[in-house]
Amino acid sequence: MILPRVLILSGNDLEMLLKPDLLVNEIEKAFTLFSEGATVTPPRTVMWVEGNWWGIMQSYVPGYGVGVKVVNVIPRNVERGLPTIQAVVNLFDPVSGTPLAVMDGGVLTALRTAAASAVSAKYMAPEVKGPIAIIGTGYQARYQLRFVSSIYRTDEVLVYDIREEAAESFKKFAEDLGFKVVKCRSASEAVERANLIIEASTTRTPVIEGRYLRTPSHVISIGAHVRDARAFDDEVIKRAEVIVVDSREAVMLETGDIRIPIEKGLITIDKVYELGEVASGKKPGRITKEGITIFKSVGLAIQDAVAASVAHREAIKRRIGKYIDL
Repeated sequence: MILPRVLILSGNDLEMLLKPDLLVNEIEKAFTLFSEGATVTPPRTVMWVEGNWWGIMQSYVPGYGVGVKVVNVIPRNVERGLPTIQAVVNLFDPVSGTPLAVMDGGVLTALRTAAASAVSAKYMAPEVKGPIAIIGTGYQARYQLRFVSSIYRTDEVLVYDIREEAAESFKKFAEDLGFKVVKCRSASEAVERANLIIEASTTRTPVIEGRYLRTPSHVISIGAHVRDARAFDDEVIKRAEVIVVDSREAVMLETGDIRIPIEKGLITIDKVYELGEVASGKKPGRITKEGITIFKSVGLAIQDAVAASVAHREAIKRRIGKYIDL
């Protein structure tokens, strides 16, 4: 019997391998395949352990492979000096079932989530190049800024976080990237001055209010990922000319941001488009130059499978990572 050799990729390895100019294009392909029904992507399994969210996500994406991720979100890890999001991703050959790679799922999740936001900016951001606002300046926010700014190019960033030390740390990070950074006293102050807003917080109640949104603008939300949580209020929904999600099924199951407005009758599900539909040209990402657009993401296993496959492919090319024999 031939024992499989499995490639181990650390977070630092993934940082070297998955740059925006590569990963954004690959993630765009993944969403197009998903919306065409070409992937096998069961709903994630969710469980609550010691009051914290855990998810098991699996998908087969043709041309990439089978990816399985175990991920958790533990907000109190901030107090422990640990990441709030931790995960491990496994990649398998779809034909033989052979395990190919195991990699840091925390970094992979941040990278692929940021890549999806960048795809939304590619098709939905306004032509006006105003400031980017970042609400919630934790781990994910750093990747969001790097990837989204690779598409929506601007030199000014507005930041807000309820934790002063987090906002200050992010300010230094963004300044090191060459941005002019302004710390805001409230989320509304950041929102009303920006043309692209990224919400990357752990909020359960709205931090983006529609009355403060300027036109044109594009709102990206990757937080509020449980059924009763909301990152934006009803007015955001009412003012939006286009609402796009990663998966209609997933957002109806996993976040209040779309489910609750639909149950209130503010919108209907047929007016909610998927990112893959926009990327393929089947649905519009933006209707007018002055409109407000929304991208709501809860994250899909297709992103993990594709990002893991691309990392595996590039690691072999560049001889990065370490092998173990099972």
